[in-house]
Amino acid sequence: MTCCDKHPGHSHAKSCKICKSEYCHDCHPSFLGICDKCGYKILILLVIVMVIMSYIAWFGVL
Repeated sequence: MTCCDKHPGHSHAKSCKICKSEYCHDCHPSFLGICDKCGYKILILLVIVMVIMSYIAWFGVL
């Protein structure tokens, strides 16, 4: 099994802890064991939560 086009002889594919899809650890090393797509989704959710929390802090909605 090949990992990716850049590393044809290696089988260093790891599975994401969130979506269980395989990604190349040599191309995209991840300390947490998640793929790039899930990482970006988590960052977007964190930004949305931060915006909502700052709105609550400034205007006291809740």
